[in-house]
Amino acid sequence: MRKLLGGVLLAAGVGGLGYWGAKDQALDIESSIGLHAQTAVAGAVHGVQANVDGRDIRVSGLANSEAERAALISALNDVQGRRVVIDALEVLPMADPFTIAATRKNGQTLLQGNVPSEAMRAALRESGASGVEGLTLASGAPERWEAAIGGALGTLTQMQDGAASLTGTTMRLTGLVDTPSDRNALITALTLPEGYTLQDDIETRDDGTPIGFDVSYDAASGVTVAGKLPKGLDLAQIGEALGVDAVAGDPSVGIEGDPVAALGILSKLKGWLPELESAKLTLHSGPPAITGFAAPGVNAALVQQSMAQDFESDLELSLAGLGTLPQSGQERINAATGQAERFEFGAWLPKIVFTPSLSTCGAQTEKLLATTKINFLSGSADLGPRAVRAINAMASVLGRCVRDAGLIAELGGHTDNTGSGNFELSAARAQAVRNAMIARGIDGAALSAVGYGASKPIADNASEEGRAANRRTTVRWAQQ
Repeated sequence: MRKLLGGVLLAAGVGGLGYWGAKDQALDIESSIGLHAQTAVAGAVHGVQANVDGRDIRVSGLANSEAERAALISALNDVQGRRVVIDALEVLPMADPFTIAATRKNGQTLLQGNVPSEAMRAALRESGASGVEGLTLASGAPERWEAAIGGALGTLTQMQDGAASLTGTTMRLTGLVDTPSDRNALITALTLPEGYTLQDDIETRDDGTPIGFDVSYDAASGVTVAGKLPKGLDLAQIGEALGVDAVAGDPSVGIEGDPVAALGILSKLKGWLPELESAKLTLHSGPPAITGFAAPGVNAALVQQSMAQDFESDLELSLAGLGTLPQSGQERINAATGQAERFEFGAWLPKIVFTPSLSTCGAQTEKLLATTKINFLSGSADLGPRAVRAINAMASVLGRCVRDAGLIAELGGHTDNTGSGNFELSAARAQAVRNAMIARGIDGAALSAVGYGASKPIADNASEEGRAANRRTTVRWAQQ
């Protein structure tokens, strides 16, 4: 009995050892299959899962393409010891073409389009761009796509406003930068992977050329501006500085520069425009320059000399007399004065509308001489550089009053009380005005010239202001 029981126990022990041995072997096989299965799917783009149950492998997750799916199943089928491979993979839809667009505005970048993986989405999230969560996960991204979009985003960060679109292997950049050199620097710094192409549509605020412009004045047509103005300067400011309403031209405007110096020159030129028939102010890289022609009857050399003293700078100045005079009877509106003029007797005489009579002629000459003074060179009877405009205006009035109203006029010369020979000087100045009137077609028989010296002051000679007021020309009218 004991021998029988011992045999039974021995048999049971041997059987138990066989069972446990078989179970341990099965676990080892499952573990081995699982290890090799994980290795087979380790390179999947989207990180698929391979789960082993016994000797069966179940693969699930997202395959990047049908090609990747087939490769994964093939690799799993090669795992030694497996029985079946259960395919539970989903295939990611393909984007054709694979596109992403990055738009930058006010320093913030917005992304729209496709992203090839969640890992790349996480990387884009690190860039600080918005819209990353809304990117559509898709396959079809070309090789080295990550490097291409990374380069584009790096370029955009150097622009305040711009856009980059990557369609397949074609990169298109648009936006606005300051100068062509800025644009070239951006493009040079952008290195795209081999096989990618770039379309550069970046525009510039400035064409890169230096600041430099010309202001051309014509007494008949006004002002024309050409070239490139400094930042902050426009046609309206130029017209205001010159006192001219008609300003034409289509100059560009730079993104840098200071208009102060140019406006200073223009403001000084304003006071000389009535003495000029035409002029051109050149403001480029070198010293400013003015060239032009004096109005008919104006002493060009004297005006040039006086202008040079007025500007007190390194201004290059060249004025000449007008070679060919306008046709007699021609009319215009003077752009500098706004006065209607008619060319007669070698001068532009303003058209002053009034009905000549003893009283109106007196009022007209008083008004004229109160607003426009006939000036002379110091200590001389030679007309000053700005005297011609007053002479022309007086000739218009005197001509009408002598011819139409039959009046006669006494031209009086007056000085202050400084110096000597004041009567002689005042008489010579009165005669110079008479000669200018005769040259402008007025009958000399109706004009007389008298020098009063300092005998009829209208202000106190103790002050310079008073002395300046006393140095004057007067007109006294009478019937013939």
